[in-house]
Amino acid sequence: MTRIEDPARIPGDVGKNRPPSLRVQLVLYMNDMGSVERCLQSVATASALARSLGVVSRSVLLIGDSSEIPLLVEPDSLSDWLVGTPFDSVDYLHFGANLGSAGGQNRLFEGMEEDLVLVLNPDTYASPRLVVELASPLADPSIGIVEGRQVPLEHPKAHHPVAGDTSWACGACFLARAEVIKATKGFDTDLFFLYGDDVDFSWRARLAGWRVVHRPTARFFHDKRLTPDAVLEVTEAERRYAAEAAVLLPWRYSRPDVAEANLRSLEDSGDELCGTVAREMRERQKKGKMPRPLDPDHRVAQFIEDQFAEHRFSYSD
Repeated sequence: MTRIEDPARIPGDVGKNRPPSLRVQLVLYMNDMGSVERCLQSVATASALARSLGVVSRSVLLIGDSSEIPLLVEPDSLSDWLVGTPFDSVDYLHFGANLGSAGGQNRLFEGMEEDLVLVLNPDTYASPRLVVELASPLADPSIGIVEGRQVPLEHPKAHHPVAGDTSWACGACFLARAEVIKATKGFDTDLFFLYGDDVDFSWRARLAGWRVVHRPTARFFHDKRLTPDAVLEVTEAERRYAAEAAVLLPWRYSRPDVAEANLRSLEDSGDELCGTVAREMRERQKKGKMPRPLDPDHRVAQFIEDQFAEHRFSYSD
């Protein structure tokens, strides 16, 4: 791990009434470094504004790298990118293996001392008021996770128009209390590598009594693209782990009927990748390695068609 630290920025005992401290986390994997630099500069600006307004106090930045070869060959270059930022320390950790988004974030959660953690994708660009807007709903002690609003392709997942309550928070950008991370033990890396980890994390947080809300004014750019048929472009890895999640999530949340229907759909698809996933899921079943069911009363999980929440619209409408 490489750490860049400015001792002059580390506050002493600021008392019990200080604003919450902030931890910002990104996990890299073969990203374009120009995009990463823009992401870091934008979140630094958002963190600086939050700090100047007294929304947060101490703030730190952690960057994990799952790439085979370190993307930051000279981690000290971070100090050039982040001149004048509000971060008291910047840590860069090359994992030496591809841990996936879930595993990488969990590794960075270790040793967390801050009050709040901002989980952010490296292919995003934070609006200046992102941290301020994400933190605002946390004045309500019942809220544990606040999700940002993606632009220009907003996520179609529904949320309450006033209270903001939503089924789950997208892992591209959310702010969570440290207590939520500790209570849930973060993402479940035994089940989820890339896709569905944020849904499961959110639902376990809700089962533990926390609310998950969407904050429309917490805007961030997310580098997503649509095909000419108005379908989101996805990688083969995303297709694979989405197929796994379509079976594992309903099984975990006490809907074996949905899991079985989705599994049969994979088997009947005629798609080679889906067929491979289906065979692996059947093997899990035979070996008794499917997840232990949760939420038998169906209090938090939603399975609506092939989605994990009610949707307000479809890009293909």
